[in-house]
Amino acid sequence: MARRLCRLPRLLLPLAAAPKPQPRLPALNPSPAARLRPSSSSSPTPTLPTFPRLFSSSSAGDSSSMVVVDSADSFEDIHSKVQVEKLPAVFYYTAVWCGPCRAMAPVIEKMSRQYPKIPVYKVDIDIEGLGNRLSNLKICSIPTFHFYHKGEKSSEVVGADVKKLEAAMESLHKQQ
Repeated sequence: MARRLCRLPRLLLPLAAAPKPQPRLPALNPSPAARLRPSSSSSPTPTLPTFPRLFSSSSAGDSSSMVVVDSADSFEDIHSKVQVEKLPAVFYYTAVWCGPCRAMAPVIEKMSRQYPKIPVYKVDIDIEGLGNRLSNLKICSIPTFHFYHKGEKSSEVVGADVKKLEAAMESLHKQQ
C-alpha cells in the first residue's frame, strides 16, 4: 500500500503541470444582427417574418367599433374624453404575450361589430408610460374589460369569461 501511495504523486504531477485548456465562453448578449450579417456584400439583407395582427382590419361591409390605442398620451386623451363627454365605451386591457387575451380577441371583435355604437378601445398594457395610469385604474390582471356608461365605469369583467363579457356588453347596450 505504501508503494501505491508513492506512485500517486508521480502520476498526478504530469496532470498538474499540463496546461489546462480554458473553456471558451460565449458573448454575454450577442447581437442578433451579427448572426444575420451576410458574409458577402452582394447577398440580400434577410427580412424578418411578419406576424398577423390580433385584430384584423374590418372590411367595408363590417362596421367594427374597435380602436387600437397606440400611446400613453392617446390613452389619456380617449379616457378623459369618455369621462368628460359622458360617452359609452369599453376599454379592453390586453397584452401580446397573453394567451387568454388572444383567445378573447375574436369574441371582442365580433361584439364590436354587433354593437357598432359602443366603441371598444384596445389598450396594450405594455405601452411605455402607461404603468402608473393602469395602477390607478387597478388593472391587476389581463384581460380586463371596463365598461363605461355616461362617463362612469359601470362594470368590469376580469379574465376570459365570454358569458360575463356578453352580459356586460348587452347591459351597456340596453342602457343607451
